[in-house]
Amino acid sequence: MNKKLIFLSIISILLNACSITKNLKSTQTGHEWKATYDNFNATEKLKFSAQKDAVVYLSSKINSDKGTLDLILNNQKLADQHQVNHYRINLDKGAAISISGKNATGSFSLSYPVYKKKDIRIIYKKNIELLALSYLLANYEDFTDFSNKPPIFKDLYALTSKIAFEFKPFLNSKNLNLIKTYLDRDFYLHYSNFILSLDDFPNAKVTSVTDITHFKSKEDAERFVTAFNDFFMEVNFQDFLTRYTPYYKKMTEEVALNLPKENFISEMENYFGKSVPEYILYPSLTLPFSSGFAVGDKNTIGNIFASFNQPGEINDVAKLNLGYSNALSLRTICIHEFGHSFVNPAVDLADQNIIQAKAFLFDPIKDKMTQEGYNQWKICLYEHVNRANEVIMARHLGDEAKANDILKDNIENRTFIYLPQVIEKLEFWYDNEFLDKTYEQKVSEIISELR
Repeated sequence: MNKKLIFLSIISILLNACSITKNLKSTQTGHEWKATYDNFNATEKLKFSAQKDAVVYLSSKINSDKGTLDLILNNQKLADQHQVNHYRINLDKGAAISISGKNATGSFSLSYPVYKKKDIRIIYKKNIELLALSYLLANYEDFTDFSNKPPIFKDLYALTSKIAFEFKPFLNSKNLNLIKTYLDRDFYLHYSNFILSLDDFPNAKVTSVTDITHFKSKEDAERFVTAFNDFFMEVNFQDFLTRYTPYYKKMTEEVALNLPKENFISEMENYFGKSVPEYILYPSLTLPFSSGFAVGDKNTIGNIFASFNQPGEINDVAKLNLGYSNALSLRTICIHEFGHSFVNPAVDLADQNIIQAKAFLFDPIKDKMTQEGYNQWKICLYEHVNRANEVIMARHLGDEAKANDILKDNIENRTFIYLPQVIEKLEFWYDNEFLDKTYEQKVSEIISELR
């Protein structure tokens, strides 16, 4: 959210709260209010000014020893179903929340952060396109020779192989051979965040603020960057980008038309207690079919991905159908892959001794998990917690059928047998402990209690 908007929202909340009555002892910040009271007979108010495309997430916990204390939104009493209750309030017309007591003794805790709607940006990056192209060319036969593979492979990789064929004259390039030494050293997409932090090739430079932890030294990083700058010029990559402009335009259109419609980002940010300024999708023409990788930094959560479907038309520019029109796959990227940016750091904060002590639980599912690419217990934990959040997010967004489908598929077809435990404990946290325990604390507790 814009800093000025945050400041104005906080001032509005504080100025519009009624003066604290003598029998109400409280502490109040920009988005939290905690109080104890004895024989409280009064009404306190929170007012939120009208803000386009903004919501306030009100979470409340009321402990009453006697009397009554009610939360009232725009003159309507809010239901009190759990120990902690949650309300998503649209601020297009503003909102007024009243805390009304009648002979009330007890305490309350309120949380009410405001979130502006965030659009998902869809952009392609030159640097990612050249990185992925280099990987295609370094493994040229895998993506162009389908003689020993089922016929479907030729169709699925039609766009991938079409692009690779164009650069066949450069297979023996000295720049490509140098780049290949780095790709042999580590999975090529592990370089994604590094090259996204640079200026576009062929003008990229390693500066004093560039994170080079992925390399042996600054000189090693500079050698990598120079090879890409020179390769960009050698293959005339700008000409390729210009000629393929209709493809990039169509790719972006296919993605934009299939993004999830629900406002899931603010739901996720409130749930995890963490917000970032930008969410970015980086569709790629040169990334091999069905590939993907999560990227980001402290200001961004993003994902790089290739086409999901067999392309329908890749030659007739007027009728292009490139394989990015898949609402289900894009929903998975937006909720599952974005979710990892919240979940993985939470699992990482758990005591490693506790994680290791539960490693024996990996044994019954190790073979199946390994087949799916999750060959370590900690990675398996990432996936369990993240898939639990997928189920919970679907429920929060009112799609119980989708939640049930995700749960059933992950248990019956993917062997995520600990999922019910994780979901049960996270839902208990949300309905009972949300105001007293952070998401990270709850995840650590869940890992320690897995059975």
